[in-house]
Amino acid sequence: MRVAPADSAPVRLVRLLLLAVVIQVVCAATGSAASPPGPRLATVQMIATKGSERDENASPPLMALTTFGESGEKRRYLLKELLDDRVKKVVPFPLMGLSGSPSWSANGSTVAFLASKAKMHRGIYLAEADGSHPRLAKGTAKGTDVVFNPVLSPDGRTLAFSRWRFAGKRNYSSTTTWIASLDGGKPRRLTRWRDDLEFIPSSFSPDGSVLALTKDDENLDGPRVVLMRMDGSGSETLIELAEEPVISPDGSRIAFIGYKDQSVFEEDDTHRYSVGELYVANIDGSGVRRLTQNHTVSELAPSWDPSSSRIAYIGLSTATKYFSFFNFMFPEGNSIMEINADGSCPTRILSDPKVANYGVAWQPGPGREAGPIEC
Repeated sequence: MRVAPADSAPVRLVRLLLLAVVIQVVCAATGSAASPPGPRLATVQMIATKGSERDENASPPLMALTTFGESGEKRRYLLKELLDDRVKKVVPFPLMGLSGSPSWSANGSTVAFLASKAKMHRGIYLAEADGSHPRLAKGTAKGTDVVFNPVLSPDGRTLAFSRWRFAGKRNYSSTTTWIASLDGGKPRRLTRWRDDLEFIPSSFSPDGSVLALTKDDENLDGPRVVLMRMDGSGSETLIELAEEPVISPDGSRIAFIGYKDQSVFEEDDTHRYSVGELYVANIDGSGVRRLTQNHTVSELAPSWDPSSSRIAYIGLSTATKYFSFFNFMFPEGNSIMEINADGSCPTRILSDPKVANYGVAWQPGPGREAGPIEC
């Protein structure tokens, strides 16, 4: 039997070095793709560049789909790009004020968000948890209607979203809710078009059988929380003077932004705004409980952690006159907050005057539970 000669020491050293390089490349690629373990949240951020919050002719701001840990740590900027129509990459962007939080599939593997690519193809995009493989959801970037508020179904195969239609000459404005199958096919409209009527989705029930929406109508005295059954058997108004309903992962409760106590902020002699507060209720609408009480901070975009123990939300200071253009795009006091479901331990986890946070969403999935805040 012929025996192969042993490697010389220099040859073995070269082979070991090459192997080490390959292992490092593979590990680096794997590490960058994998989402860090433990509880995580996502938001879309507008990050001010030099002069961008003061001069519209200055450098455009940076946009990022950002994920971070339960206390704001381990921040990762996904798809971070300048908000510039010349860029050829997918750029997350805010729309319709603070509407349109990112939305996760139930296993936390896919995230949906508003984005634009090279001026055209503005619509709802899907990406992996690390931001890789961004792709346009079919049927969300056609026509002149504006789409926003993506909501993924628990099985990750269906996307609910809103279409806004505006005709300036007739002063016509209407927002409808649509459903799109991510397996293919044309989107399907769930609610009717009508002037000054809005239906905006924000949450599926854990089993996907119910879609929670906000209904707003000029004929009503304020928004309503509506639950629509996906089998086509109808809908019901659950809570009045409330919007942005989000069903808890265990299906027992619903969080929403409410105006029942009518806190009002007076910006000046002619501008008065209702301040939204965070509430929770049982899934049947009973047991309504107010969690926050502010006079100069409006709560927005509630999101349950996977354990149904705490809620993340946006805290937006009304005292900054954010209704003016640049303060609206870069609102001061635009913080990401967390609070226990019983109203205890309100905690600010992210706040930066040069960063605007547009929505917030907990990443679901095994091991992503945060549990109650200890204070």
